[in-house]
Amino acid sequence: MLTAVISLSATAQLKNTKWRGTVRGDNPRAVILEFRKDTLFLLTVSDEQLVESMTYTADNQAFVVNKIEGQSDCDNSTPGKYSFQVNGDKMFIKLVSDQCSDRYLALDTTHWLRWKEHREVKLPAKTLLQYTGLYQFDPKHQFSITLENGTLYIEGPDNQLPKSPLMPEGGTTFFLKIAGVEFDFIKDAGGKVIKFISHEEKDYELKKIK
Repeated sequence: MLTAVISLSATAQLKNTKWRGTVRGDNPRAVILEFRKDTLFLLTVSDEQLVESMTYTADNQAFVVNKIEGQSDCDNSTPGKYSFQVNGDKMFIKLVSDQCSDRYLALDTTHWLRWKEHREVKLPAKTLLQYTGLYQFDPKHQFSITLENGTLYIEGPDNQLPKSPLMPEGGTTFFLKIAGVEFDFIKDAGGKVIKFISHEEKDYELKKIK
């Protein structure tokens, strides 16, 4: 009975949850990992297109998946087993065993954040204008933010980030849908924008330099 309770508890950690992360392999991209009752969906963050659907079972340490349909080279009879650790709103996935290289190269040693729904709020152009400028993590990682027709756009040509809209979720909080990343803009004591923090697998601070 205790084993059954533990197993149900572990499955409950995953059932009806959604997680944001980046899969690796030949085609790295920001994705959503959506666990339903016994089915797992891998979706792109940018437009929620289906990458792969799988069945899954879970115990207190790992889950096992089998492909239903999707873009990988995995067949429908090759299971993949992965350990998982959930700590609050963070999850870590690591390969246990999987004969499908497409799948394990994408999922092995990946970090995930619990997904939350993102809703846009309307901000006046005067508010948005203060966030425009050039931001830098280091000289090789610079991003420009511009305002066009009431929408903020961020672009990082040297960082493989095409010009993409930033969706406001609050006065200083924005969502970059193409990458599934939240931004928090930080102001100094005088109310001047001095940097933003990009919340990814870890937080990155980019200072405003222009």
